[in-house]
Amino acid sequence: MTAPDSPAPAPAGYRFRSWRPLMLHTRITVAVALAVAAVTLAITAVAFLVLRSDLQDQVKQELLERGGTVQRLAHRYQGHVPLGWIPPQSDRFGVASPYTQLVTAQGHVWAPAGSSGLLPATVAAQQVAAGQRAEYYSQTSMDGVHAMVLTTSLAPGLAMQVAEPLNTVDTEVTAVATTLALLSAMGVALAALAGRGVARAGLAPVARLAAVAEQVTATGNPVGRVEVHRPDELGRLAGSFNKMLHALQRSRAAQRQLVGDASHELRTPLTSLRINAELLAANPGLPEAERQEILDRLVAQVAELGDLVVNVTELAKGESSTTMPEDVELHTIAAACLRAAQRDWPDTPFIAELEPVVVFGRAERLQIAVRNLLDNAAKFSPPGAQVTLRLSARGLTVRDQGPGIAPEDLPHVFDRFYRARSARAVPGSGLGLAIVRQVAESHGGTVRAESVPGQGTLIRLSLPVVARPPEQAAAVTPTVAAEPR
Repeated sequence: MTAPDSPAPAPAGYRFRSWRPLMLHTRITVAVALAVAAVTLAITAVAFLVLRSDLQDQVKQELLERGGTVQRLAHRYQGHVPLGWIPPQSDRFGVASPYTQLVTAQGHVWAPAGSSGLLPATVAAQQVAAGQRAEYYSQTSMDGVHAMVLTTSLAPGLAMQVAEPLNTVDTEVTAVATTLALLSAMGVALAALAGRGVARAGLAPVARLAAVAEQVTATGNPVGRVEVHRPDELGRLAGSFNKMLHALQRSRAAQRQLVGDASHELRTPLTSLRINAELLAANPGLPEAERQEILDRLVAQVAELGDLVVNVTELAKGESSTTMPEDVELHTIAAACLRAAQRDWPDTPFIAELEPVVVFGRAERLQIAVRNLLDNAAKFSPPGAQVTLRLSARGLTVRDQGPGIAPEDLPHVFDRFYRARSARAVPGSGLGLAIVRQVAESHGGTVRAESVPGQGTLIRLSLPVVARPPEQAAAVTPTVAAEPR
């Protein structure tokens, strides 16, 4: 059982605010600070090492000079330094005073009186005295004082050790290291502040974009826009995001219009179906002729309703098509649609003149558009009247010999569910040409109608053409004719 005061479990996918990942600008700030810290640390370390080496070189130079002085004093003995000889001023070692002692090859130390030898007679020092090793520098602690020692040969069997205190050097190195550390810390802090400011300013468009996206997600209404006027990648991102919102808004509007129009258009055939069905149910003793008439009306209304549903589905598919476009041979599609139209309209002669044309698009959508044009032309043509299909690089045209379209109806023939007065007696949903316009616009093309009442109608579908190699185009038969059976 859960304790009364225990918190309710969080919903799936929810993240507590305290566990939320670092924001992008915070990560950029941290990255900048770390980069500056790494560079600063490297520079500080190099500066520290160079300074310490320079100060130690100065101490080594002082040791060489003092060692040279001692060697000049011992030179008067012509290589035979008296036993126990100590260079003058060797008993003043301290924080600021040097120290000198001698070491024999046997390990004896000649030190000032009272010092008992501040430096031990190491094996390395004995080797220098015996001439088995070159001079060398070392660091040690003498009576608690940090010192640098030069061990060098003084005479045969005798080595000299000169020590110089490093207190001053250590103090200077510590002070410089402290200063460099403070400057580095200040530099990292300033870099972090600057990086945070730059990150906030640079990512401000992203923050606005995220706010708009969250608003769209919360409200479901893609009306927001991100105002960013800059030529860089963030500007392009904001522009693409605005275009996406605009496309989504248009899609939602088209969807609402489609649903509203479809519901309105479906109401009439459904009502008619219900009335006829109720009439049959309420009058089981109807004469056979009347009963058959009602059944025929029911069949026709079901067919009309089926066509309407199919056309509405095609419109919805076109608005949410996910098929990837590709190079399509439009003349091949036109020839296939022509054969299908001949089968469905056996009393209509179809004449086609097809040149090889390749467009970039979706084959199934283009096939629906061409088929709708042919069906529309055959539907409004009198029996035996010819329908002509022509295809060239200039576009695809379909001409019929029907009654034509009145001038006041011509601008609206591609609207959804629009039916001219002269066409209301012909079965149909008023969506065929609307689908053609949708296909044309989705492929970057146009469609328009030209008509003279009493002389038929010509509909012209224009699409961007993909260039083809001449030898490939020449291989296609340019003319196809389909006569009625």
